[in-house]
Amino acid sequence: MTSLEVGFFCQKCSTYTAYQVPPDNTAGTCLSCSYWNDPKPTPLVLTGGPIDLCPQCENSLLYVRKDLPQQLGCAAVTATIIFSSIAYALWDFPAALAVLVSASLIDCWLYQKLDEVTVCYRCHTELRGFVDNPTHKPFDMHRAEEFEQGT
Repeated sequence: MTSLEVGFFCQKCSTYTAYQVPPDNTAGTCLSCSYWNDPKPTPLVLTGGPIDLCPQCENSLLYVRKDLPQQLGCAAVTATIIFSSIAYALWDFPAALAVLVSASLIDCWLYQKLDEVTVCYRCHTELRGFVDNPTHKPFDMHRAEEFEQGT
């Protein structure tokens, strides 16, 4: 069985901290500044889902994405651009195309292998290992902008 994990950003210092579900007495404590970020998991969250509300801010609007750090994805795209440019400069178009096709195949394989994570639009809490909730859709830029603007 996959462990149930809630990862959140501290309200005081923005350090990322994670805890296992069911939470213990120290689950909301920031590892960096010791600030208490009061977790409020619902009974559905405590039993493994499907997730109805964010356990950190009690928001009901959540989205799903592949569980890959954004920085790693950006680094992979940057490396592909650099390697294909070098291949083009040294060996011409077929070599650059081979690099791009290889990167695309690796990307497709990774996409199939990675698990999904549920993320809160408001506080960006990440919930791993929970049962999928069909009402949670992929990221919606319009909805995210509404939360950034506070509407």
